[in-house]
Amino acid sequence: MQSKSSFDRLWMPFTSYQDCIDNPPRIIEYGSGIYVFDKEGRGYIDAIGSWWVNIFGHNNPEITDAVKKQLDKIEHVIMAGFISEPSLELSGLLGSILPKNLSRIFYSDDGSTSVEVALKIALQYHALKNSPRSEFVALGGAYHGDTLGAMSVGMVPQYHSLFHERFKKQHFTDSPYCYRCPAGKNCSSCNAECMDSLQKILEEHGEKIAACIFEPMVQGAGGMRIYPEKVLKRIFSLCKQYDILTIDDEVAMGFGRTGKMFACEHAGKTPDIMCLAKGLTAGYLPLAATVVNEKIFKEFQGDYKSNRTFFHGHSFTGNPLASAAACASMKLLTNNNIPQSLNNIIETFSKGLSNFNKFDIVGDVRSIGMVGAIELVKDRKNKEKIPADLRFAHKVTQRAHKYGLLIRPLGDIIYFMPPYIITEEQIENMFFLTEKALKETIDENISDLR
Repeated sequence: MQSKSSFDRLWMPFTSYQDCIDNPPRIIEYGSGIYVFDKEGRGYIDAIGSWWVNIFGHNNPEITDAVKKQLDKIEHVIMAGFISEPSLELSGLLGSILPKNLSRIFYSDDGSTSVEVALKIALQYHALKNSPRSEFVALGGAYHGDTLGAMSVGMVPQYHSLFHERFKKQHFTDSPYCYRCPAGKNCSSCNAECMDSLQKILEEHGEKIAACIFEPMVQGAGGMRIYPEKVLKRIFSLCKQYDILTIDDEVAMGFGRTGKMFACEHAGKTPDIMCLAKGLTAGYLPLAATVVNEKIFKEFQGDYKSNRTFFHGHSFTGNPLASAAACASMKLLTNNNIPQSLNNIIETFSKGLSNFNKFDIVGDVRSIGMVGAIELVKDRKNKEKIPADLRFAHKVTQRAHKYGLLIRPLGDIIYFMPPYIITEEQIENMFFLTEKALKETIDENISDLR
C-alpha cells in the first residue's frame, strides 16, 4: 500500500480541495517583522497580520523572550483552584486598559469560544433572574466564529446557510453595508436607517431577546464592511431603550486596530460584555477573554448550593505560555502608546489605499485605523458584481503571492490588516505589489470583465 504524503493527510481551513491541488500550501519556515519566509528563503509581506492576529510583527523579541522564560517554569496548570502568575498578571494588565465598567475577565481559547462564553453568560444571566429571554439578535453580514453557537449569530451565507437550516436561527438586522446600503442612503448624510431593522426586531421580540451581538465599526469576514460611528451609537441606544444586553465582539478589531484601543470607543459607549482574542497574544498562542460588567457578574455569585456557578471551561483556559505572551503584548501596547502613536502610519496607510480609486474595477475603497479594503466590481456606475465563477479577487491574490505579498480575498474584496510596526516605505511597497498584481489580472481577464 502506497504511503500518503503529509499534504495528502491535511484538511485545510476555508480552502477547497481543488485549490490545494492547484496551489499547494507554501511551507513557512520563519518570520521576522512584517515578513514571513518559506523553506526556499523567499519572503512575503504579511499584509493581513496572519489572519488578523499579528499586531507587533513576527518573532517579536519581547514576546518571544516572555514565552521562552515561561517555558522554563511551567507550560500548563489547571485553572480551577490554581492559577499561574502570568494569568494573574494578565488580568491586571487587561484591567488597566479596559473600559472602566468592564471588571470581570473569563479566559478561554479563541475568538469563537469567547463568543460562546458570552452567549452562555447572557442566557444564564437571564435564567438566574427568572427572565424568559433566550434569543439573540445580530447584524446581517455578521461573523462571530465557527462553533455552533457563534454560527447561530452569524449571517455570511457561504459560512452559515447550511447550518442555519439545521439548528436554531436567531434574529438578524439589515447589514450596515454602506457601499450597498439596504436603506438606499448615503453614509455621510444618513441617520443610521439601516438600524430601523433592529428597532423593528426589538419592538416585536424584545421581551424574548437576551442580548444583541455585533462587530463594532467593521464587519470582518463579511467583507470588511466599515460603517460610521452613528450606526454603532444607534445600536447601543436601541439596546438601552429596550433593556437588551450588548455583546461587543472585539475579537478582530480590539487592541488598537481601528485607531482606538477598543472599537466601541468610537461610539463613546461601553458594552455589557466584550469578546477579545487575536491581538491579545499578538498571534503567538491561542487565548481569548470574555469580559463582563459587575452587574452581570453579581448574578453568578453564591456558594455551590446556589446553582449560580458558571459551568464552562477549557483545558487550556488561562494557559501560562499564552498568558505570558499576552502580558508582553499588553505591555507593548502601553509602552508604545498604541493606538495614539499609530496616527501617522494610519494616515499613510489611508492615503496609499485611496490611490486604488483610479481603477475602474474598484467600486469602493474603505479604511479605518489599520484596516483597509477595496471592493472590486464589473461596473462601477451601477455597482454590478463580477461573476463569481471568474474568481477575480482570488486570482489577484494568487498573483500577488508570486511577487512576495501575502493577501487574501473575501469574495470580491481584497483587504489589508498589516502589523502595526509596518513602515511608510513598506506600505508603499505593499500597495505597489497589489497594484501590479491587479493590473496584470485585469489584462488577463479583460474580455470576461466587459
